[in-house]
Amino acid sequence: MRFPSWLLFHALLSQVHSDATDYLDEAKALLEESPLLDTHIDLPQIFRSLHRKPLDAVRLLNATFPGHVDIPRLREGRLGGAFWTVWAPCPDIAGGDPGPDFTAPTHHVRDALEMVDLIQATVAQHPDDLQLARTSDDIWTAFRSGRIASLLGMEGTHMLGNSLSVLRIFAQLGVRYLTLTHTCHSAFASATSWRAGNADVLGEVHAGGGLSDLGVELVRELNRVGIMVDLSHTSDSTMRQAIGVSKAPVVWTHAGARAVRDHPRNVPDDILALIGDGEGQIDGLVQSVFFPDFIGEQPGVNASHVVDHMEHIGNIIGRTRVGIASDFDGMYMTVDGLEDASKYPNLIAELLSRGWTPDEVRGAMGGNLMRIMDKVDEVAIVGDLGETHGSTSTDWGGGGVQVYWPPDVKEKVENMLVKHDEL
Repeated sequence: MRFPSWLLFHALLSQVHSDATDYLDEAKALLEESPLLDTHIDLPQIFRSLHRKPLDAVRLLNATFPGHVDIPRLREGRLGGAFWTVWAPCPDIAGGDPGPDFTAPTHHVRDALEMVDLIQATVAQHPDDLQLARTSDDIWTAFRSGRIASLLGMEGTHMLGNSLSVLRIFAQLGVRYLTLTHTCHSAFASATSWRAGNADVLGEVHAGGGLSDLGVELVRELNRVGIMVDLSHTSDSTMRQAIGVSKAPVVWTHAGARAVRDHPRNVPDDILALIGDGEGQIDGLVQSVFFPDFIGEQPGVNASHVVDHMEHIGNIIGRTRVGIASDFDGMYMTVDGLEDASKYPNLIAELLSRGWTPDEVRGAMGGNLMRIMDKVDEVAIVGDLGETHGSTSTDWGGGGVQVYWPPDVKEKVENMLVKHDEL
């Protein structure tokens, strides 16, 4: 008797889930002893979207809350730490236009600061469950106290106002990674030509479709202030250039393997090959995302397919360079078996069912990421301004007439100005 292909598929899927389920108790035990770190959760945008007074919504997190995340589900899923995303829509999506040279003013610096404030307020509102963290030591301190370590990840350089000074302020506020683009180009870097729902071609704005000169300086400054360089959302050329410039490890905070799922948001093998300890390589890791579009054909994408990506990446750069990133609250569909923040044990069980050792699983849960964080901190040179550049967006510093200047300042500035053709 021949069975329909759909019936065979569902039988196989049931067997996969059954095999992984046998490891759930072991998975939960590992989650109790080592922190699972999710590098991309978009909960702050849900607060901002659901309520005209977002701080009022923050108070509701310890009960059933719309979306993929709330404290009860985080606790059920045994999450050890989360990078809450500092994000605002790209200017064109938000109805703005930064202009062809990205110098037209927008509200994005303000919006990003408000998101930082919202995250800080969320942690302050729930002190029994959440605890701010920046370093690996902070993560362990929070985990051992029974709280969820809360870190800041910033998604997109369009929120910097073209200013490295603004970057340094965000570093002081605790931002731990910066994604070089979101779904738009910026003054610093080129994005991949994909947007949700279509293959939007953005066009080329920087030579070679990669970093601008300012973007090269940005990567160096990220190294100096100890912020991880995140290459998610970026073009392949941006990835290659940033890897070539960075002195610290690089990360993809939410991406998959392009060889497993041919999608521009995933990392191709030739770029993965640049990650490692060998000559011409740099350390780094890829945090595997749950976004179904990046994982496989719909419908039927499940936790096993997420692990397919993790295993492929691990086969190329090593299992010590893979991790976990849900993209919860930032996607319009979910993977079967990973529907919300209560389901993390299913992914850990799937890893165990495939023969990953407990140490390999602890690494993928968060140990690998904390090693990278420590290495980024080692590269950072605290207090050394180096060759820094402030802003490309103002015209009032260093010229013009300022009636409030002291006389000696006025004289020096006037002497700086070109008064005639000096040929």
